[in-house]
Amino acid sequence: MYTPYLMFAYAAALFLVLLGFRVVRSSAPSLRGLRPLRRFIFCDISAIVLMALHPQIIQLFSVLVANYLLFMGAIALYQAGAEILDVRPRMLPWMIGLCAASLPPFLWFTYARLVPVARLGIHCSVVAAIFAATSMLLFRQSSEELRDPARASAWLLVAAAIVNGIWAGYAIIFSPIVNIMHPGAANEVFSYCSMMLGLGEVASLAWLSLCVHREELHRIAETDALTGLMNRGGFEDLLRRELGRNAGADATLGLMLIDIDFFKQVNDAHGHLVGDDVLRRIGTALRLGTRPSDVLARFGGEEFVILLRDAGAMQAEEVAQRLRADIAALTDLPGRVNLTASFGVAVSQPGDSTGELLRRADEALYRSKRGGRNLVSVAASGARDSTTLRIVRH
Repeated sequence: MYTPYLMFAYAAALFLVLLGFRVVRSSAPSLRGLRPLRRFIFCDISAIVLMALHPQIIQLFSVLVANYLLFMGAIALYQAGAEILDVRPRMLPWMIGLCAASLPPFLWFTYARLVPVARLGIHCSVVAAIFAATSMLLFRQSSEELRDPARASAWLLVAAAIVNGIWAGYAIIFSPIVNIMHPGAANEVFSYCSMMLGLGEVASLAWLSLCVHREELHRIAETDALTGLMNRGGFEDLLRRELGRNAGADATLGLMLIDIDFFKQVNDAHGHLVGDDVLRRIGTALRLGTRPSDVLARFGGEEFVILLRDAGAMQAEEVAQRLRADIAALTDLPGRVNLTASFGVAVSQPGDSTGELLRRADEALYRSKRGGRNLVSVAASGARDSTTLRIVRH
């Protein structure tokens, strides 16, 4: 007897969530996934109203349309997850095909032979399959920052799939159940669990969308607009974390500062637009010449910086020499310019701070420029006095 009241209460809660989405959307218009989440809310509210009006309206609307609105809502949750994580919704055609395949038996058990139990079993099985596929999509999220909210959403969907699977089996075993509006205790529990999980799914996916939005803003704040590389502030924060993580460990960090020789002449002769193109090309060359585990950033102006994880002085020097040769070999730069670069290399030592390591690399770079440019200078390891340097000429 309480199921209609539960359904209308659920519809009212979804409507309030929908209003909340409008407020969130106005303050964060780039938030992903809100459109399919709104579609889920619209489908569920419409289905609930049609089901609650079952005695007063024809079965075409109270049964068929209502159930397929719930199917569309479940698919909208999958689309929301794919949009939030910015992945291709590969299972979407399969889900649409599953819903289409369920239509003939649904029509049969509604008009040809009225078997509400079979109809309920079909509904719960389809919804459980869609929820299970959506949870798999979320479980595959590999980003460390988004893992917790993605898994929270995935586990809620797993719970919803299990509830629907249990209810499908219960409907088949205990055939006296007439339909979802039957005033039995089991039906009350199923309805309550399904509605609470539905609200939880919307809230968790909205939380995941906010987390993705926050990560994107953080990434933008740490990205150089011209080259697309990390900027100086983001690099120094990362270097500070890496030095803290390596404190007391045997692994060392290699750091190289790179300055493009006579770059001001490029801007003076060809203009700043050509200079910007040159910087982008050099950034690409440096990215191609480093490992995925290395960190490349634009340090300011025509200076770049690279962090080499687990690299000693010899390995860092070899990488610097290779990158120096790569830059000198660039012949198709905008404005037909030919450039070289000077390198300063330093390796972390126990107790190093960010400023200390950068200072040694900067002094090594200064020595390369004083030595004639297009050189690699390495700050001697094992000595705090960064005036002890080795210049490698080629």
